[in-house]
Amino acid sequence: MSIERDVERDITPAAFAALLRRVADAVEAGESFRIQVVNQRFTVPKGAELSVEHEADDGDHELELQLKWST
Repeated sequence: MSIERDVERDITPAAFAALLRRVADAVEAGESFRIQVVNQRFTVPKGAELSVEHEADDGDHELELQLKWST
């Protein structure tokens, strides 16, 4: 049984920059990494699919840096 989840967490600029650095280091080294988002901790495996997405609607813009994988 799979549980659907779609959550978002606001973080400070300093925490966001630190997270980006940690993710970038793991991706560049070809390593998995652990992360916690809204009370759930999980591992993003090495080799996760990477993509960048930009959406625009009525002057609002959204940029997503996405890592995708299957369990």
